[in-house]
Amino acid sequence: MNEELLTVEEVAKILRTTTNTIYRWLRAGKLPGIKLGKEWRIRKETLASKLNETNSTSIKGQRFLDKIGPHSDHVLAVTRKTHDLYNLEAEFFKKGLSRGYRLFKGCWWQKPDDARRELSIRGLPIEELEAKNALTIVDLTDYYNRSGKNGPVQVWSEEARKTFELGYKTMWGSGSPHLLSLGGHFRNLIEFESSLDDALRKLPVVGICPYIFDDFTGDYFEQLIDLMNLHSSVIFYNNGSATYLKNQPA
Repeated sequence: MNEELLTVEEVAKILRTTTNTIYRWLRAGKLPGIKLGKEWRIRKETLASKLNETNSTSIKGQRFLDKIGPHSDHVLAVTRKTHDLYNLEAEFFKKGLSRGYRLFKGCWWQKPDDARRELSIRGLPIEELEAKNALTIVDLTDYYNRSGKNGPVQVWSEEARKTFELGYKTMWGSGSPHLLSLGGHFRNLIEFESSLDDALRKLPVVGICPYIFDDFTGDYFEQLIDLMNLHSSVIFYNNGSATYLKNQPA
């Protein structure tokens, strides 16, 4: 069998990222590779398969993104798997880039380096964007631990101000809280989302808050309703397919 093998440098060039990033993916098993002595090689078919997975998700995910307000919106996103959450964030950011917007990624349960790796795998040139200050990735849990719920809200507002100063018209941002992110108390989360909603209504920011709900019964269902009431619209996202609902006050 005559399989074409690519070097790390060739793969990095194709994906528009650095060789260090490719090495991290290989060591973590995020990108299957072959070790030949001290050198890594990646099968061309393996890389093509990874790119096809990303493209498939992108094609299925385009329509609902067009329904999000282009310059100001606060959207709740509901997923059931970590994989889907990252796919959704990647497609959201790609749409923002296609419109020439600056990107903001707020991490709660996610670690910034994990977010960088997962979004890079899904086709975003993270290191290039960060180098140009077209993307910033922030650990919101750290700000919450230092300043309470106002800390993360101030980060969103400050990044929006910085976005305007850099010459961008709009910031597209994603934060991904867990139901117990803010000190393990759901009431803290509700207070944070309410404060964030008030802040975003005054800013040229499109923000999505993706959550993982692996259960829709009991308290989880009530919590979902409470969160929906603090967002202008809701996306239910599963395996590349999405339903978009506009939240109309009763």
